[in-house]
Amino acid sequence: GRDFFGNIPESTLPAREHTVSQMAQLAEQCDYLATALAHSRQQAMTPGISMRMNDMHDIPWPDSHYFSRFYKDNPQLHLPPVNARDWGSEGFNYEHAEVREYFLSLIREWVDGYDFDVLELDFSRFTYYFERGDSERHCTIMTAFIAEVRNCLAKADRRIHLIPRIAADPDAAYALGFDVEAWARDGIVDGIVVTSMVTTAWTMPIDKFRQLTGPDIAIYAAAEVTADKRDGIPLRYLPGSCEMLRGFAAGYYAAGADGVELFNYFLRRKAKPVASAEEFFGRLREMRSLEEIRAKPRLHLLGTGYWTAEFDLPDQVPVTIAKHSERRFEMLLAAVPEPLAVAVHVCFDGDNAAADLWLRIGRYSAQAAEVGPGPEGDPNDPGRVWLYDNDQQPSCRQSKIALFHVPAAVIRDGRNDVIVRSENMSVTILGIDVEVGSDQG
Repeated sequence: GRDFFGNIPESTLPAREHTVSQMAQLAEQCDYLATALAHSRQQAMTPGISMRMNDMHDIPWPDSHYFSRFYKDNPQLHLPPVNARDWGSEGFNYEHAEVREYFLSLIREWVDGYDFDVLELDFSRFTYYFERGDSERHCTIMTAFIAEVRNCLAKADRRIHLIPRIAADPDAAYALGFDVEAWARDGIVDGIVVTSMVTTAWTMPIDKFRQLTGPDIAIYAAAEVTADKRDGIPLRYLPGSCEMLRGFAAGYYAAGADGVELFNYFLRRKAKPVASAEEFFGRLREMRSLEEIRAKPRLHLLGTGYWTAEFDLPDQVPVTIAKHSERRFEMLLAAVPEPLAVAVHVCFDGDNAAADLWLRIGRYSAQAAEVGPGPEGDPNDPGRVWLYDNDQQPSCRQSKIALFHVPAAVIRDGRNDVIVRSENMSVTILGIDVEVGSDQG
């Protein structure tokens, strides 16, 4: 009945009822998790389970059916709310042994009853596990918990790989309680997934993580369904673009990542007409290695869309460059083989003409070839106003695109500095795309 769903808004009730009804029908037919894992193995796919370690999707409605009985019955085990930490601020506090034991009990159930080879501990859904401060002690607690998870997995009759999913920067991860250096030193994880919260991070420091983990721990870069969120301009979505998927993978492989992960990739199948499974998922095959995508058309983005305090990488844009000044931006790119062309698209807000804008990558410098209209602004874009009670105002940009032609030899594997200069008037940079294999080179 209605009471089962708790105090969720009435407008969301039909969709929730449909979902629960489908789940109930599946439960009558089979053990869905066991069936999915078995089918994965039959298709020569490594079966794995991803466990959300503090999911707070319905925190505005604390009596929601999304929350476990354990969560509802134990408010003393919750983190105290901190406004700047948004929804995730009221999740479980992992300082409490009861919380850690609750999750360990679920993992033991899976180990005893299911056939899988990978366990991902998703610490990005949501992002907070301790109160602020005292990071060293929090890291000690979390490392001990990860070691207990490893001990649980060791009781299986097969090797189960343990891969936590954590913040986009190792220092940010440590501040939140995740000491990847200790995990690698103690040999308690097989890999890590590094990610942002909602919008894809395109410049995560794989090299910094590698310095802490050494060569034996796999590092995977995760993409979100949202490709970027340029200020005042509608979202772009990663699953809808083969070129962006290739660019994301190529940049991170070139930076030293061992693989890439796509999160919430299924969402774009809601678009009409719905693509076939082969059309939609077949493109993933070429993302398995840099060699498969280096010579194909691809699009690298300057990551934008900072969402979650303490977890995401700070945005590089929007930023205003004063006249007679320049600004350096960091991008992860992959070297480009001849004869592929390279075009750099700088999205900006301002009255600048082509003669006013210059670009430098390495030793190569060029004036903009042309300036054209950019994406239309969204007058209804709330920015992050809906998420935080702050003084940010909705923005609607009148954007333009400056096009620069760049020789392929200029681009190198890994981190590249992209310098933008404005000559005669200030300019606000909203985003940068590096397009490889375009017809505009």
